[in-house]
Amino acid sequence: MPHQLLLDNIRNFIQLTQEEEELVLDRTTPREFKRGEFLNNEGEVNRFTNFIIKGSARVYYIEPSGHEHVVQLGISKWWVGDFPSFITQTKASMYTQALEPTEVLAFSYENLQVLYHEVPKMERFFRLLIQRAYASFHRRVLEALGMDAEQRYLAFRNVYPEMDMQIPQKHIASYLGMSPEFLSTLKRRIVDKERGRVRK
Repeated sequence: MPHQLLLDNIRNFIQLTQEEEELVLDRTTPREFKRGEFLNNEGEVNRFTNFIIKGSARVYYIEPSGHEHVVQLGISKWWVGDFPSFITQTKASMYTQALEPTEVLAFSYENLQVLYHEVPKMERFFRLLIQRAYASFHRRVLEALGMDAEQRYLAFRNVYPEMDMQIPQKHIASYLGMSPEFLSTLKRRIVDKERGRVRK
């Protein structure tokens, strides 16, 4: 089952032969984390890119003032981690933390370089994955610039309904650039509006 989830994700982008799929799986490393444990720490080189099988995680950085900013959230079937650190093999500027007991299948940087030679199609897969991540980041920047708080939350809920249900509200609020208290008030207001439309 865990391996099947990973292969299904890869098939969304490229097609592999059975032999190539076996080579891919041979290069993965199962990793398990308790709630609150870190997949990677700020200041250390991120050696793994992680595909979540079960659980959830957040990627965040901390300002000098101590304020946290969530820059990525991930649930099952998502890739998560400090990608700039992984790609460049330089010190991470962000933390990746499990939000609940979490299981991942990971590629170490070293194994991924070997895999690129064994299965060249995988280089295309990760290039497409990075392109999609960039497009998502670009959309998020435009939403931050052009949408008010309610519009940003509704866009998040519409695109990521499962994440909205699974991730603690305080982390969603940080991801959207608002306080948990404000998001709670906003959600109540949205519910009241939706109930009003139903009554009409």
